[in-house]
Amino acid sequence: MKILHRLLVLYAITVGFLTLETISAQTIEEDFPTDGVLSGSTPDAGIGDWTSISGSPALAVSSGILTIAAGGGESSQLNFNASNLSSGTIYMGFNLEIDSSGSISTSDSIQSIAGFRVGTAGSGTNALSFGVFRPSGAAQSFSSIPTTSTSQVVAGIFTGSSLNATSNNLSGWATSIDRGTASRIVIGFDLTNDSGTLWVNPTSSGSTSITLSGITSDARGVFFRQGAASHGQGFVDNLNVSVDFNIAAALAAVPEPSTYAAILGAMALIGALVVRRLNLVA
Repeated sequence: MKILHRLLVLYAITVGFLTLETISAQTIEEDFPTDGVLSGSTPDAGIGDWTSISGSPALAVSSGILTIAAGGGESSQLNFNASNLSSGTIYMGFNLEIDSSGSISTSDSIQSIAGFRVGTAGSGTNALSFGVFRPSGAAQSFSSIPTTSTSQVVAGIFTGSSLNATSNNLSGWATSIDRGTASRIVIGFDLTNDSGTLWVNPTSSGSTSITLSGITSDARGVFFRQGAASHGQGFVDNLNVSVDFNIAAALAAVPEPSTYAAILGAMALIGALVVRRLNLVA
């Protein structure tokens, strides 16, 4: 029985190490537990604290919800690496709801409210941005994006802090997003192939997505930004940044084939040793 107990302990240790592989894939986890100003607060997991980039009024948290004000204001950065990364793919996922109250004016330009940054908070730039807005008729026509009612917005990804969709083609989501309804936003930044990808409410990485190519930038952290009245007031929670899509998308983790192989190998080894032990006893 002692040998069997030891084998079971060995199996538990093996599974534990395999679990660490999934845990280590979590780069940033943020449930916004601290009420008050976001900048200067410490995330659940990440490198350092949220750091103010510029602007006022400050980004603020209340009861686990980060509010993105409907107007200009502060931007804040949180790093997932101590230096710029130039290869690999990193995913940023968060829940976003655009306030259903009040009106949002149409605009030619979309402003960033979240995304990836390269460099430090003091000297870096927005490398891959996500935003929402009510597009003007000219923006709808030029960028081939959906029309919206007063209760809807259009989402898109782009480089920099803003993009004029009447003179630059916006990689926009094919359907409008209803205000007052929370959506899971996932942004993927493929640093190796210089491209960004957007998913809205994905059930897997194979779900419908849009892609933006030609992003020649590295990445060090993520940001939230209060950019303009055209995006309306937004509410954000459950931020996850990871090299694992499923973690960023808040989906159940799917083990890699190598993980399954290691578990089966450990079980086979334990089974063989148990059979050997029983034969010796017999």
